[in-house]
Amino acid sequence: MATKRVLFVLSIFVLAAFFVPTSVAASPSESEQGTIIEGEFTDNVSVEQTGGSTYLWESEPNTLKVTFNATNESNLYKLCVQNEEGERIGCQDKSASEGSQTVTFEYENLSAFKDSSTATVVLWNNYPGQSERLDSGTVNITVIEKDGDIDGDKLTNANELSNNTSMFLMDTDEDSLEDGAEVKNYGTSPTSADTDNDNLSDAMELSNSLSPVDADTDDDGIPDGVEIQLGTPPKDPTADTDNDGLRDSYEYAHNSNPVVADTDGDGLDDGLETKLGTKVNDAGTTPLLLFAGGTLFGVATVGTRWLRVSESYPFEELLPSRLAGVLSSGSDETDDDSTGTAETNAPPASQEFDQQELLQSSKPILSDEDKVIQLLRENGGWVYQSKIVENNNWSKSKVSRLLSRMSDEGMVEKISVGRQNIVAEEGSMPEGVGSPLDK
Repeated sequence: MATKRVLFVLSIFVLAAFFVPTSVAASPSESEQGTIIEGEFTDNVSVEQTGGSTYLWESEPNTLKVTFNATNESNLYKLCVQNEEGERIGCQDKSASEGSQTVTFEYENLSAFKDSSTATVVLWNNYPGQSERLDSGTVNITVIEKDGDIDGDKLTNANELSNNTSMFLMDTDEDSLEDGAEVKNYGTSPTSADTDNDNLSDAMELSNSLSPVDADTDDDGIPDGVEIQLGTPPKDPTADTDNDGLRDSYEYAHNSNPVVADTDGDGLDDGLETKLGTKVNDAGTTPLLLFAGGTLFGVATVGTRWLRVSESYPFEELLPSRLAGVLSSGSDETDDDSTGTAETNAPPASQEFDQQELLQSSKPILSDEDKVIQLLRENGGWVYQSKIVENNNWSKSKVSRLLSRMSDEGMVEKISVGRQNIVAEEGSMPEGVGSPLDK
């Protein structure tokens, strides 16, 4: 029992000897001292992909701004900046009372940090004879050259910044064209896969020999993307793909299909409909056109026939003589006797229509030539020219012109005998009659 007590007491002493020295040697933590220190560079390179690192131009001036809490009773501090290898790049003494303090380090360039991934600021107690490290702060940095090319796309880091492209991607807009080639060779935007917004990527336009910076390469009013979609040639401004007589540019501007000759399927090509004035995209206008065209053609045909007849026969000759007289005199007659009877309003007996004359008026209309031939045949094949004048009540000059034309056409023969002319149907001239010049 005594032995157990001795072992227990010895165990207590061993444990006490193990823990008590560590507790005494430990110094207060930095958070307990409150000497928090932070640093940052004021002129950073604006990049999208940083990975938690601050990018800095190596050749440019910069400022490192350091803040810390002054808690040292002596109020004397020393701040030093060192690179990743621990080399001091600069130190400053600072006298300060309690509270937040700021110290700045000015650098003409950052060559001293070129190969470092960190810049560390160390805070020291600077009281004479009591130098003690109080705190430190680290800034993650990446120092780059303006003329460098991190991603190898033939654009310098500075050019990438000015073009809003990524220093870490060769093809920022992922259009299969490197940023350097887009800027230097093609003039396209390295941040937009479709520079001219024609629904064709820059790479596709270049592969088809189209302009990636002009939405309408052939300037025909149809965007390149639409032409590729429709199947029209994007490099021919005068093309008529469907051969309907209308250029593709005209059809696109007037809402017809440049690759279909008959957009509305009404049986009429778009070109013909455009000439006729019907709508190329509305089949309902075609029946109206055909009806109007047929009506117009009928009117034109009847009118032409009427003009030809009226040239040969005055209007009065187309009516019976008595009917013509009634039409010409009836409008001048007035009824002076308002109390007259039905007998006084009746036409005189001399104006009554003869039934035989009405029947005669229904006979076919003969031409002047037919009237001459009919007269010749009724008189044995020949007559004196004066009889033609008297029989038809024509002027001598009209008869002379008519017979000359009929003679030239071989319809009649005409011979002068004394002071008169004999007119005969071809082959019916009386025997023994001839011109003195024939003897």
